[in-house]
Amino acid sequence: MRHRTTHPADASAGSYHLFQQPQPRGTRKRKKRPRIELNHGMVATAGCCFFLGCVVSTIVLLCFLRRPHDVSPFWQQKVNLAQHLQRQQQEQRNGLATEKLHLAEKCPSYGCPIYPVEMSNLNSTFKDSLIVSSNHIMITHMSNRKPPVNQDRIIMIPSFTAENLKIDDNNSFFIGLFDGHDDQGHEIASYASKEIPAQIASKLHHQDKSPTPNEMTQIITETFRNVDANAPFIGGGCTAMTVIKIGSTLYLANTGDSTQFIAIYHPPSTLVEEKSSHNERYIHNMTRPTSEQLNLQGSISIHHQNKLHKANFPEEKSRIENLGGRIHIPPKHPMGSRVIARSATHHEDVGLAMSRSIGDREWTAVGVIPDPDVQVVNLEEFWNTNNIRTKDSKVFVVLGSDGLFDTRRVEFVAKHLAYGFFESFKSDGETAEQMLTVGKKLVNMASPIKSEFYRDDISFVAKVVEF
Repeated sequence: MRHRTTHPADASAGSYHLFQQPQPRGTRKRKKRPRIELNHGMVATAGCCFFLGCVVSTIVLLCFLRRPHDVSPFWQQKVNLAQHLQRQQQEQRNGLATEKLHLAEKCPSYGCPIYPVEMSNLNSTFKDSLIVSSNHIMITHMSNRKPPVNQDRIIMIPSFTAENLKIDDNNSFFIGLFDGHDDQGHEIASYASKEIPAQIASKLHHQDKSPTPNEMTQIITETFRNVDANAPFIGGGCTAMTVIKIGSTLYLANTGDSTQFIAIYHPPSTLVEEKSSHNERYIHNMTRPTSEQLNLQGSISIHHQNKLHKANFPEEKSRIENLGGRIHIPPKHPMGSRVIARSATHHEDVGLAMSRSIGDREWTAVGVIPDPDVQVVNLEEFWNTNNIRTKDSKVFVVLGSDGLFDTRRVEFVAKHLAYGFFESFKSDGETAEQMLTVGKKLVNMASPIKSEFYRDDISFVAKVVEF
């Protein structure tokens, strides 16, 4: 600090000389500062204040880090990732049991329904065990009509049961396929696919014991009639086809012109590797046209194939004509027969391609009925008659819409499915993918070669029958 002094000669002038020699320190008087006495109480108070300040600052910082944000803070993301990995590992350990338990919470009392995924939405990495596995497959592919809409519906209910019936839940099942037609046919098909299993289960619930074959046939027939009578009148109808396994009995019911059958696969004594390699290349080749064919090494036999309901068949034709109905039968293509009725929706005469259906109110008056043909198969007798056990054979059921079977024979379809189920040996992780490829191959072979040609909806479901 600079000391400001005045020279004696210049004092009167009031001038200041800033750089003069300072006065000696000993001559300057200093004020004494009061001495602050510190005691232990004051030290303790200061320490507490410092500690409380640190605690408050830490709490504020933690609150900031933990408060919710639109994007989680870094540490919260770490926690989320760790929790996600932990849940994922737990689900992998639990396997499909966790998935089935989750589904069961939303399922009706008679079982959990499974529906297929549109084939256009499936890719090579799709491995959903609910729609495809080593013992079942469900495929549906919409037509190329405009506007695009898939009018086919498929439903499968594993462990189909009624609450009071003591049946083998593991081996019972319900399978249904419904092919819609006319403008709102997909709506009627959806309605029927939900109502038919629900109403059959409801009727079974009121049974004191497992129904006899005659009782079950009556239950199925009454259900088809009731669903037809209560279907919404919106301009459309559908075929209806079901396969139900209860205990040791299989019930195959059909109304319309879709196709279902039981197939038996008889294995060869041994598989030839060269033929297996050829079949593998064939299945994965989606190029059309192709001269290659599937060489199934085992053999196939077809049983209990349903009868199509077409107006040119004598019993169908007689019923419709007795009620005043008109039938058009093309001379060269009698299977293309049509039941003619005046449509209030279209304000013109319209031809229906089948003589039995669900939801076609305007055709009911002229003899088109919903009554199904029901085939009852005693599996014990079926197994013994066909030597299933002694020949180490396999049995599976197939249901398909006319989009598949109008272009491919039942033997062709059965051989492809048998190859996927029984001759295409893959590891567990590749089984679903291989069966999916087989399903796509069948759709590919049932489709027209030229994309500009009309392609109907193509849907099918197949399941290995365990007994």
